Amino acid sequence: MQIIDKTVTVGVGGQLILQMSCPAGTRVRVIVVEESDVAPSKATALAHVQEGCGFAFQVLSDPAEDVWNDL
Repeated sequence: MQIIDKTVTVGVGGQLILQMSCPAGTRVRVIVVEESDVAPSKATALAHVQEGCGFAFQVLSDPAEDVWNDL
């Protein structure tokens, strides 16, 4: 999955214009977050996206993968 971080300004009537470099017909997920004065770093934002992935839930939370308890 490729994440593209863009900051755009809301236009008249609440309209946004997004220009993407994806081929026509490509399905994309758009998440709109109001930008605040204190924006988190890009690394922090990506970490929040990754914490909900299947790898985190199925591999990292698997007790069989918790090898530190055996030391």
